[in-house]
Amino acid sequence: MAKVCRDRGWDQADDLETFLLFSEEVGELAKAIRNERGLFAESARPATSGLAEEMADVLSYLLDLANRFGVDLEAAFRAKEEVNQARNWS
Repeated sequence: MAKVCRDRGWDQADDLETFLLFSEEVGELAKAIRNERGLFAESARPATSGLAEEMADVLSYLLDLANRFGVDLEAAFRAKEEVNQARNWS
C-alpha cells in the first residue's frame, strides 16, 4: 500500500490531512450502509454496490495511516484479538 500511495502522490498529504480523508471515507461508508438499509434513504440515489467500494476506500486510508505511523496492522489486530479473547463480554 505504501508504494501505491507514493505512485499516486498521496504521500504528499500530511498525517492530519490523511486522517481527515479517512474520516470522510468513514462518513461515506455510513451513508452507503444507511442507503443499503433504507434508513433516511435519498430518493434521488438508489442503493448500489457502493457499500463494498466505500469499505475498500476506508481500508485504503487505514492502511496508509498504519504505514505512516509504522504500525504493523496485522500484528496489532492479532494482539488486540488476544486481549479481546481474555475479556468477559457478558
